[in-house]
Amino acid sequence: MNINKKYERSEEDDLETEFDNFNLEVEKEHLEISFNNNDNDNNNYKVIDSSNESTVVEEELPIINVETLKVENFKNKESQKPTRLYWVDCLRVFSSYLVVFIHCCNILLKPKINYKSFNGRILIAFCAFARPCVPLFIMISGMLFLDPKKKMTLEMIFKKYIPRIFKCYLFWTLYYGIFDKYILKYDDKHYTFNKDLIIEIIKVCIIRGGGHLWYLNFTIGIYLTTPLYRPIVKDRTLGWYLVALCCIVAQIVPTVYQFFIIVFGIDLDVFQKYVENLVLYTAGNYLGYYVIGYMVASHEFSKKRYIYLSYLIGLIGSVLSIAFRFISCYHYNKNVHNLSKYYNFNVCMAAYGFFVFFKYAVNDWVSKRGQGFLRILKVFSDYSMGVYLIHLTIYHIFYKLNFHSQMFNPIYWVPIYSSIIYATCFVLVHLLRKIPFIKQFM
Repeated sequence: MNINKKYERSEEDDLETEFDNFNLEVEKEHLEISFNNNDNDNNNYKVIDSSNESTVVEEELPIINVETLKVENFKNKESQKPTRLYWVDCLRVFSSYLVVFIHCCNILLKPKINYKSFNGRILIAFCAFARPCVPLFIMISGMLFLDPKKKMTLEMIFKKYIPRIFKCYLFWTLYYGIFDKYILKYDDKHYTFNKDLIIEIIKVCIIRGGGHLWYLNFTIGIYLTTPLYRPIVKDRTLGWYLVALCCIVAQIVPTVYQFFIIVFGIDLDVFQKYVENLVLYTAGNYLGYYVIGYMVASHEFSKKRYIYLSYLIGLIGSVLSIAFRFISCYHYNKNVHNLSKYYNFNVCMAAYGFFVFFKYAVNDWVSKRGQGFLRILKVFSDYSMGVYLIHLTIYHIFYKLNFHSQMFNPIYWVPIYSSIIYATCFVLVHLLRKIPFIKQFM
């Protein structure tokens, strides 16, 4: 089952961020073909993509020819059409919706609720199920940025990618740190304007960021380290070794440590400290997702049963995340996120299952859709970054209006409520993108 076809990406396909347009297209408008006029019967050749600044050699053999023929048009017009990975667009939209969904399930801002109540249990279960949202974004980024065929220089990183993300981060931290918190006052707290408040605002805006905006800082860190890991993943063995290292050190060990404390009351502090003292910071909590994204996307399963096994792994991970979340809440007798955080291995299992499901099952489905549907999908995908950035302030405004996810039975109301927020954000992003000054921050 060969669904992921080989593709090349042109310079125009460079991803601004993981939220930017996943424009994975094949541009082959001009080819230079050098022919060998040699007595040797083997006519060696080299195909060069001249539409890109860098030369991509598909097959390189000894060349002693001096004659060049430029072919500007192909007889097969279909080969000129760009190929877009629409399953990635679907995954991107799905992940952005999960981000909205998971914040709508957060019971902290809602009217006081007991986590043992019916509504509390439903919200906790929904929240645990949606935990793969951020890991999926990271996996998409890894799939794109770690691809050795993608052109990425240090100059591009420091002059293009990082400035753009930092500009968005600065704008939205100022918005959330000042307007959303102190003018909108979504938490109904009263503040006294003084020196301490000014210092607190500076800390929030510059250092901590506003809630979900931590991801923008993380993206900058990813850009800084990407050149170090791209050479590693070229070697498939080293790539999978890095995946295993990250999963063991940054996910399995912390998960097992927390599990034994909560379930058995056994503190494996010696084990945990020993691993920490190895100082394997290169295998950070989220690096594993970044590498897994590329390794899985570029891997072709040899048999269908491995694909179905991946689905099963994802399902088991989702069930474990929900079960572990409840176990943690009852252990600490309050609403906590232990054993269902982004770095827990069960969340990684769920994210992996979702990723493979979209790569195969959703890809099969979306490839049969009409052009009208695909155009709409592309718009939703393009607006995902804007939706991510503004959804929390829409959520806060709705909360101020006493419009929240506990108004009705959360089993059906939370998905509806999340869709209302998502749709509101979508319309608002569409309008804001018409303003040139605002568009650069979305």
